[in-house]
Amino acid sequence: MRLFVAIDLPEDFKQQIAALQSGIPDAYWSKPENAHITLNFLGEINQADMLDIGLALGKIKAPSFSFSLDSVGIFGNSKRPRILWAGIRSTPELVALQQKTTNVLSRCGIKLEERRFRPHVTLARIHNSPYERVRSYLTDHALFKSRSVQSTCFTLYSSRLGHGGPHYEEEFTFDLEATHVAADLQES
Repeated sequence: MRLFVAIDLPEDFKQQIAALQSGIPDAYWSKPENAHITLNFLGEINQADMLDIGLALGKIKAPSFSFSLDSVGIFGNSKRPRILWAGIRSTPELVALQQKTTNVLSRCGIKLEERRFRPHVTLARIHNSPYERVRSYLTDHALFKSRSVQSTCFTLYSSRLGHGGPHYEEEFTFDLEATHVAADLQES
């Protein structure tokens, strides 16, 4: 099965993402209910190794943190945009969590991609859309932002390809440690 480690998004973020998903012809829009922030993509892993990975990830100690959606952009270039995304306002805690999961997975023998971590939510895959439409979309949504939300956990997901796109299943969820900021937000 294909596995990835991610942070799920609250429902109102998923609704905001759904509202962003139009205006580019030939784009393959991601299902809003599948929206997440990928920390690591593991690829194909067998069931026994998945259990070992779950146990190893469960030992991570990291604080909860707040994050927000902030801007839209593309991966690729102006001649060939490939991915349309909503950016995540990066925090030191988010980057540290991603580094911890990377270290644990490497110790488990998982070979991960070596590209720099750029926290985002994939909105669409772009294939043959005219760049003028992509550029117009980016301009129209340049000021996109969301409220700030507290992340209290991260999850090991499995992904199964099927009719209508991928289906994600939560395999293990791992709590992040409460912080004073998190406690203050809950009291107000």
